[in-house]
Amino acid sequence: MVESGDTFNAWVGPDKHFLATSVKDGRDFSWVCTHKDDADIKESWETPGKIEDALKILQGWDPVVLAIVRATPACVDWKVVYRDPLPTWISPKARIALIGDAAHPFLPTATQGASQAMEDGCTLAICFELAGKERIPEAVRAYQKIRYDRVRAAQKTGEDTRNNWHKSDHDRLASKPMDMKKLSLHKEAWLLAHDAEAHAYQVYPEIVKGLRGGMTNDPASVPKETVVDWVPMPMADTTAMEVT
Repeated sequence: MVESGDTFNAWVGPDKHFLATSVKDGRDFSWVCTHKDDADIKESWETPGKIEDALKILQGWDPVVLAIVRATPACVDWKVVYRDPLPTWISPKARIALIGDAAHPFLPTATQGASQAMEDGCTLAICFELAGKERIPEAVRAYQKIRYDRVRAAQKTGEDTRNNWHKSDHDRLASKPMDMKKLSLHKEAWLLAHDAEAHAYQVYPEIVKGLRGGMTNDPASVPKETVVDWVPMPMADTTAMEVT
């Protein structure tokens, strides 16, 4: 699997998927198995897992998958916990703002946690630059207005991918190889080609005008045609970019 250096491979089945990645020209290797379960463990990144449990969950899967797991010296067991979107990311007086996963955690199937955190930071920096030191709360409020709906749309892609991978008719897809592309990791142009810096410069004046005119602190009050023109309406009409 790692003869050609960095690789990414995915296996998908009912209520579970297995992702394996080699990096550093094949010197490092990692895998993750996401599966439906009814266990209750504490919310932690460090709960020790059991290789035998992983093998049991993956029983009957591709021998390559089982060989990868058997070759693994140790693993961790961390629960993917869904979080409803926060109604706001900022404090009442707009002196504190959350960014990244603290504001909007992503499912791993979105593959957007780090990217959206960087967009947050870039947008917040532009808002501070344009507002100046005397208008920091205004900059913080503008940051949330600019980012909120785009982030929510990005979060939705992770939910859609997970449901597509776990709930498809896998037996039918296996009998029609051309239909297997439906399980590919699709990322739309509006998500990958977005320039957060340019967008912040573009929409900041209009957002601030609204804030000064009495616009509420509810992110949903931002006119979508002004702030989220890069969110497809509906998303299904957007040309997809296939990541392989």
